[in-house]
Amino acid sequence: MTVYLDVIWFLNFCIDYVLISLTAHVLKRNASKKRILLATLAASSYVILIVYPQFMIFSQPVLKFLFSIVIMLIAFGFKRFRYTLKNLAMFYFVSFVTGGGIFALHYFMQTDAEIMNGVLTTRGSGMGDPVSWLFVVTGVPVLWYFSKKRIDDITVQKMDAESIVTVMIKIDEIEIQAIGLIDTGNKLYDPISKMPVMVLDMNIHGFNFPEAIQTASRDVLSIGSEDSDHPWVSRLRIVPYRSVGNQQFLACIKPDSIEIVKEGNHEKTPPSLVGFSWTALSSEGQFDAIVHPKMYLQHVQAS
Repeated sequence: MTVYLDVIWFLNFCIDYVLISLTAHVLKRNASKKRILLATLAASSYVILIVYPQFMIFSQPVLKFLFSIVIMLIAFGFKRFRYTLKNLAMFYFVSFVTGGGIFALHYFMQTDAEIMNGVLTTRGSGMGDPVSWLFVVTGVPVLWYFSKKRIDDITVQKMDAESIVTVMIKIDEIEIQAIGLIDTGNKLYDPISKMPVMVLDMNIHGFNFPEAIQTASRDVLSIGSEDSDHPWVSRLRIVPYRSVGNQQFLACIKPDSIEIVKEGNHEKTPPSLVGFSWTALSSEGQFDAIVHPKMYLQHVQAS
């Protein structure tokens, strides 16, 4: 087998640059391009191991791990041990995620690239098979995009998971349990009482409310225009809000109490209103209520 060191080095340089850059992106490290390039050069120098057998000792797991630490120190410097350990852990995580993409692209494009002792290599004649160069020119940018997109999705899902709570709404003898998302961008208040407003998906919870309340929630202007002897009608409020520059109104109800359950802890919220929405709040069904941050975060800050 003929080994073309320049081709192998360039392949691994591209992959290493993707891995280190993604690590910096995920951890929001302010690493300079110069440091990332130097770290990439150090990482790609690993290809020497497949050329000089006397250096094969560096293929041992312990030395590979130490070499990874050196790469992270070059890229991000040293501040404290935990900082370096976090960089290293994310570097390996990104490597695992991206490694799957490399194999997928390899089989999809049927290149002559393969993994030898942790190094991406190509086999062929001359400067390598044209398909291998197509793998580098088109595959690496695609790999960068989809790896970055997937890692961003994982980060967002993690943030969403940390913001998910269980909401217990009580009105008279009725108790409604919903899955709520604490939305720090929710600034909706009742202008008169100054109570924060959470939003409830009526497509899921509408059956808990009498017909008079459902009608009012669909048509805010009907509130007060029709006589109804249902006691919950007196709880209704109209809260104005802006949507894409337009003034609109949201029908709300004042419950007896609202409790938020997070990690087994039950916390009663300050007096709040529940707004009605007939538009699905989550397209993937992850939550069916949007919780005003003041209903929960002020307790967290106080504790």
